[in-house]
Formats: sequence, structure tokens, C-alpha cells
Amino acid sequence: MLAATATAAPASAQVAEREIPEEYPVYEFVCPDGGYQSGCDASDIERAVDLEGVQAADFAQRCLYLTQAECSVISSGQINRATEDPALHWQILGLQPSDGPYAEMLVLGEIGGPLPATLISQQVDGYFDPPVAARDGDGRFILHVPARNRGLGNADLVLFTSGDGWNWTSAEEIMRQVDRLLPQGFWIASPVGFNFREGSAFALVRRDSDAGCCATGGVVNVDFEQTDHSLNVSRVSFTQTQPVGEVHEAFPEAPSGMVEDDAG
Repeated sequence: MLAATATAAPASAQVAEREIPEEYPVYEFVCPDGGYQSGCDASDIERAVDLEGVQAADFAQRCLYLTQAECSVISSGQINRATEDPALHWQILGLQPSDGPYAEMLVLGEIGGPLPATLISQQVDGYFDPPVAARDGDGRFILHVPARNRGLGNADLVLFTSGDGWNWTSAEEIMRQVDRLLPQGFWIASPVGFNFREGSAFALVRRDSDAGCCATGGVVNVDFEQTDHSLNVSRVSFTQTQPVGEVHEAFPEAPSGMVEDDAG
């Protein structure tokens, strides 16, 4: 298993730690037995992906996830690296369980070395976009996998290495790190625009009082720094939106049809 890491900015830049609400679902939707959330976990899904004897063409031609659910290859590809390290091969699968909604799955692996290795086998209940090599050629490598969860926004994955093993992090982990660096009462809003080619991200910021549809807190810019074994949030720049003007509220049940509250 790869270690999921996303280190926050130095302690001097942090506000007090606080509880970050759980907003994201589990990522085990379609199990090897073909059922929808029928009791499997991430390790069960990982064991059901076997790259032993797999050739590059197999990523395009057959489902490499051993499941009784309907499984089809949506897209596939190969990512060559500037070094002599093996190319990365990937496939995006469409999964239709026997008793639940459709999901997608990414299988990403190295098959050109002495032993084949599955680097990521992840599912979402939304969609994956093809992986992008965001950094290469300078001794460090970043692979960005854009993804969305239905109704919840970012489910991106980021793999990185400096030539000595792989690590990975997720949009969820990065957003939790950013939330801990924002002032009390403010939270990063999904979707987040990641640009790992430039080592940055951009997002709107939500206030505690915001409705589900709207983020009124301002904007945040995030900078990243890759070290030998981690991808760090190195800086968070938050520009707060200041409310101006009067607050007008309308109550349909009022006889006049409009009641204004100018106290705000």
C-alpha cells in the first residue's frame, strides 16, 4: 500500500487545531462479488486487481478488476517518463453492480519492471479524467488524476516520487489541510482547481453560515512544495470577502409581502 500524505504549512502559520467534519463517502462502491457496498473494503478491491502476466494491450482490452459486476474499459493509456523507469499504464473502468448505481474505477500500475505493481485501484461514484504527468524530468515526478464525486466535488488523486518509492495524497486530504489553516468559521469549497504543473490550487471559501449552494467567504490560493517523500502545502493565501450594504429579508407569509430588516 502507498502512504497517503499531505503536510501542512509550518506550525507558525497555523491556527488552533479543530475538528474537521466528515464530508466524503468511502470509496468502496462495487465489490468483487458484484454487489454494491456489499461488505468489501479497500484491501479487498486491491487484491482483486492482479497485474501478473498483464501486457500493455490488456489495459485497453479487458477489465483488470476481478469482479462479478458488469465491467467495461472506458479509456486507457500509457504515460512515459523522462527517466529509464518503467512507463505507467492506466485504465478507467465503468462498473455496474447487480443492486446499485453505476461507478467508475481507475487502475494504475507499473508492468515493465521485475515485478508488476498496482499503484492505485480507486473507485468513485462520479467520474475520472485521464491522468496527467504534471512534473517530470527534474528528478521528481507528479501524476495528477482529476476526479469528481457525484454531489460532493473533488475526488482527485496525486501520486508523486523522487525515485525512491511512491507516495500519494487525495483532494480530501489536501482540503483538510487547507481548512486547518483558514480562520475559524471558514472552509474551502469544492470544486478546487488544482494546477500541479504550477504547484498551486485555487478555490472559493465558504462561511459557516453559507447556504449549500453558495460560497461567500472569499478566495484561497494554495502553494505546494514537493520534497523527497512528501507533497507539502507550503502556503495558503486567503482573501476574505467583506459584506457591504444592507441586508434585506423577505418573508412570504407577511401580509405586506415584503418585510425589510435594515439592522444588518
